Amino acid sequence: MHYRKSVFRSLAMVTQLGFCVIAPVFLCIFIGYQLDVRFGLQTMIPMLILGVLGGARGAWQMAKRTLQTEVKEDAKLREERMQSAAREGVSRPKQPSRIQAAGALASETDRKKEAD
Repeated sequence: MHYRKSVFRSLAMVTQLGFCVIAPVFLCIFIGYQLDVRFGLQTMIPMLILGVLGGARGAWQMAKRTLQTEVKEDAKLREERMQSAAREGVSRPKQPSRIQAAGALASETDRKKEAD
């Protein structure tokens, strides 16, 4: 179950990472184009560079945050496993002895034979 969750989480992270990089680039290209068309300024290349830098920073922040979340979840999962392993020994009831039960059954049958 943990494997399946990890695969879907990785797929979502890659998709989100792509959008995180592409969105600022396209937005800055659009703004640079509009500035070129309306005002005749040559800002397309600086805006493209700004968009790439913004996308890289956003991707870095998202990847860092995702890795920190995974580390916390792994630590929590490890702690839960340790607690469940510790609880198993304490909460399990003592099983009755099969040897004593067989001995009691044998002595009871011997008493019935002697009584007959």
